[in-house]
Amino acid sequence: MPQSPDPLAWYCTNTDRPVFALKNLPEEVVAVLFAYYSRSREDLRTNLRRLLDDQELDGIALLSLDAPALATAREKARSFHEKWVVGYGHASVAEHAVVHLAVEGASIVAAKALEECRLAAYTEKSTRYVRFDRDTLVTDVGLPEDLAPRYETSARALLGVYTELTDVAEARLLVRHPVPTGANPKAHQAALRAHALDLLRGLLPAGVPTNLGITINGRALEHHLGKLLGHPLAEVRRLGEALRDEATTVIPTLLKYTSPVPHRDGAEARVRHAHGALHPIITQDEEDPRVVTVVDTPDAPLRTLAAAIQVELYGTPWTSACQAAHDTTHALEVVRAYLSDRGPHVAPLRALEFLHFTFEVECDYGAWRDLQRHRLVSASTPRLGAQNGYRLSPELDELGLGGDVRRALDEAGVVARELARSHPWEAQYAVPLAYRVRYVLRANLRELFHLIELRSARQGHEAYRRIAQDLADGVLAVCPWLDPFLRVDREQYPFARH
Repeated sequence: MPQSPDPLAWYCTNTDRPVFALKNLPEEVVAVLFAYYSRSREDLRTNLRRLLDDQELDGIALLSLDAPALATAREKARSFHEKWVVGYGHASVAEHAVVHLAVEGASIVAAKALEECRLAAYTEKSTRYVRFDRDTLVTDVGLPEDLAPRYETSARALLGVYTELTDVAEARLLVRHPVPTGANPKAHQAALRAHALDLLRGLLPAGVPTNLGITINGRALEHHLGKLLGHPLAEVRRLGEALRDEATTVIPTLLKYTSPVPHRDGAEARVRHAHGALHPIITQDEEDPRVVTVVDTPDAPLRTLAAAIQVELYGTPWTSACQAAHDTTHALEVVRAYLSDRGPHVAPLRALEFLHFTFEVECDYGAWRDLQRHRLVSASTPRLGAQNGYRLSPELDELGLGGDVRRALDEAGVVARELARSHPWEAQYAVPLAYRVRYVLRANLRELFHLIELRSARQGHEAYRRIAQDLADGVLAVCPWLDPFLRVDREQYPFARH
């Protein structure tokens, strides 16, 4: 490794800016460093320096090539990409070039924009495991000077209530749930602390900073950067520029033609004009107590699935498979045989992808953040606002904290609605995560199995456990014969982890 004033310069494209790329590290080490984002308060470079100081990377992270040989190899790679990607248009080559990017100190609002690309992997700082700092807030959010103080005062007030109530909630939870006989006190305390953060994360304004690890291939990144560079929020555009600059040091040729996309960026204005004044755009309905509403379901799902199974396994012509599946008894036997003998961590097979369901979901923004990560789901992206109100866990009232939380959320909602009158995009930063968003979710049955089984599990947050359970109800109402095979956890637990 070449001598450097700072050893981190060998592994990071910069050592002092919040957006940087990783280099000269094995993929396994990168994965560990990004995994730390979910569980650690520290930034990536601090954790990397700790690994270096502990000599855990000694003999692993160093490149075998010396500097001249490395420069030659990179020049050949650039020439190759110029020929095949630029010259011949084989953009698929770019999918084999992967860049690891770290983004630190971005707002939750901006992080959601960064995570919209479905052909990428992300790990983000968790609101469930990491307590957010009282004094940290993204303040450069594009609001004019007369409105910026309103946002900052409101957001800091929320963070103050969040900080004060976290300790109170943890203490009161311990009274309600003392350490069980024979249990590890530290583990029990950690579970209660995480549960307290679960209950209070709705107080966090969307302008709090988070950390994010991104692994993405060059082709997907080029398309994604075009979207970020044309985003309505200035912070997202700045992050898009920083990501482009840092990634260019790793895969320069593949990002050569990155630019905003007018077709995408102007869609909202074009459609609003086409919609016309005679048909006003409806953005809010009467409050609906339902969390999940079934919008669209497959026709003849049993016959379709039985036919798809035969096509997948035996190459049966579709028409012949459908004819055989008209016999309900036969179709049920085929489906049951196909779904049986599935282990606890085994995904169902691909024939389930032939059935699609569409749901409208209304949930708090915190729950949407968790559900948005499901890559095989097609979902609309809601703009965060305070117009749909919020939902709180009844447990906050049981702990005597409901009144304080409601007062804080109501006051923040007034400010957010005031800001939204002139700056609807920037107003998102002031909205607490407890406020609800409405979006449409479309998924095939295979992905719904994954989503429902993962998100209804005990360790899941109460908000999205309910959504997963309601999604299961929607699926089983159409396909009751799936009941023995769809593993949905409907139990109610005093707290998620123990």
